[in-house]
Amino acid sequence: MGKDLTEKDFDQVEFWIGTGPKTFNLLYSITRDGCDASVFHQKCDNQGPTLTVLYNKEGSVYGGYTSVSWESPVSFVNKCDGSAFLFQLYFSGIETPKKFSAKTGQQTISANTGYGPIFGSSSYCDLYTFNGAVHKSSSGEYNLNGHMQNFGTLYESKETSSNDINNGHLRMTELKVYVIKNGQRKTQVLPTPWRKTAEWSPKLLESLKEEVKSIQPLEEIDVPHFNILIIGPSDSGKSSFCNLVASVFRGRISQRARVGRNSQTSTTTMFTPYTVGGKACLKLYDTRGIAETDTLDLLQCNFILDGHVPDFYEMTPTSLISFDDSDFQHKPSLSDKMHCAVFVLNGSTVGDISTPMLHKLMSYQNLLNKKGIPQVVLVTKSDKLCEKNG
Repeated sequence: MGKDLTEKDFDQVEFWIGTGPKTFNLLYSITRDGCDASVFHQKCDNQGPTLTVLYNKEGSVYGGYTSVSWESPVSFVNKCDGSAFLFQLYFSGIETPKKFSAKTGQQTISANTGYGPIFGSSSYCDLYTFNGAVHKSSSGEYNLNGHMQNFGTLYESKETSSNDINNGHLRMTELKVYVIKNGQRKTQVLPTPWRKTAEWSPKLLESLKEEVKSIQPLEEIDVPHFNILIIGPSDSGKSSFCNLVASVFRGRISQRARVGRNSQTSTTTMFTPYTVGGKACLKLYDTRGIAETDTLDLLQCNFILDGHVPDFYEMTPTSLISFDDSDFQHKPSLSDKMHCAVFVLNGSTVGDISTPMLHKLMSYQNLLNKKGIPQVVLVTKSDKLCEKNG
């Protein structure tokens, strides 16, 4: 889950409010405006109904709605709003839509000039976000100085604990406040394509295939194929991409590469080459999926790029190639080396890549740049991304 609500999420909040179509316009964002109570009140006071949304690195998204305006009194002012509710949309990236209504006759929000949004009263805060100013940490999070220790006091909890909402902390990557008004949201319009493309047809497919086939290595360098390294996190679709390319050039469904759906462990364990057929001078090398703490490390990647790793070498966390390995190719030729690299990323989760994984991918990119090896990025599973964004 990224730092923006999808149309589906807004539909869910609209349903919970229950008074017809609504528009949601951003008033305040801690990443844009700073995490400062004075800025929050400057932008959000006297605006009418608002929605406060919090996001953390684990992918949890939750917050609160009130139909009454925020204000900036010097002393705490508690208000009763029978329409107010707390909510949960995602927990650790999984959709878990829940509405926690205000208990009858209870105080539901508390306003003070030195505090951010507070849902509950000044004495019992079901959701107390922050006070004063909070600076962004080196990890990219805002360690809010509020809490949810009284969750379930003035709002229903539905047997849900605060830890099952906020993962046990208030280290946020984003906090946003939207003003809500009656009206129909505009349908999102796709942007104008940045370039014109020909209408898809079998004739165009054949033309593109012939164009790829026409790209041949120079005869004098004695390289039969362009070697292309396929690299990316587990479950990104690397092996499926190999099958897709082979299917296109062979003119039939090809499933030579074994595929799986486990984001924690890699289905591919061997350093596996795939010729694509159809007289195309391409050889795709599928690799074990990258993980944060194991599998393909920088040294192994360097060995692969320089041609030291033989085809079909078993590369597991406990079986990595080394200089003294009997299979280590000490004098690789140009035809053994990698000539290009493709980074494959899962489009449905690309916005949620962890910092350690991002750093790992960047280290591979830096290595490729130092060796002068061209590279491209391929985003897969865009259909899942469309489903996710409603």
